[in-house]
Amino acid sequence: MMSMMSITNVVLLSQSAVYTVSAIVSLCVWIPMSLHLYSFCGHCSLYSTGQYVEEDGSFDPNWSSVFHCVFTLTTAIILFGTAFIQMCRKFILLYRGTDSTFLSAFVDTVLALMATLLVLTDAILVTKGFSVWCQSVAQSCETASSVMVIGKDSDIDPKGFFLELGSVQFGIWSLLVCWVLTLVLASRKLFVYHERENMIVSMARERHRHIGSDYTRLET
Repeated sequence: MMSMMSITNVVLLSQSAVYTVSAIVSLCVWIPMSLHLYSFCGHCSLYSTGQYVEEDGSFDPNWSSVFHCVFTLTTAIILFGTAFIQMCRKFILLYRGTDSTFLSAFVDTVLALMATLLVLTDAILVTKGFSVWCQSVAQSCETASSVMVIGKDSDIDPKGFFLELGSVQFGIWSLLVCWVLTLVLASRKLFVYHERENMIVSMARERHRHIGSDYTRLET
């Protein structure tokens, strides 16, 4: 029983650390994507296409739906809030020297699974969308971010979009790693609780069996 308690304490400490990292990494998606939407005047370059105008060399964009960027931004905000709340919960449990219940561990596992699927979907969306946009500028995406002009008489500032979207892409895949690790830790804790419950039930059955056998001997 003591070994199981030590395992759950290690898992709880690991969960606290991973939730902290997840909250920080979420900001690496939230902040760059917010800057990107601001620089592009509310337009989203993910999955956007276009062509260069021969007269002035500017890039005439065919904007995709802003949903792609808003979805990524919303995902980052939701996961930041989730990770922050979970981080606080785990640190409070560590401070009190207690641990979560079986029901809480089950909820943590389901929550981590949902977050992992959400981040995986978003990571694929961002990676593919960034690739489509870079192919559309028809040159080095990093170079284009510093020299291209988007639209005629437009307030859009493309400078730094490569760094912004590159940071989002790095952040979202890093976030996926964090939530996969969170899912593994939550599943491990659930398994430990299940083993502990089975052990308690087995000990109770064994005790009742011995009590029953002792009572039978007394009668005889």
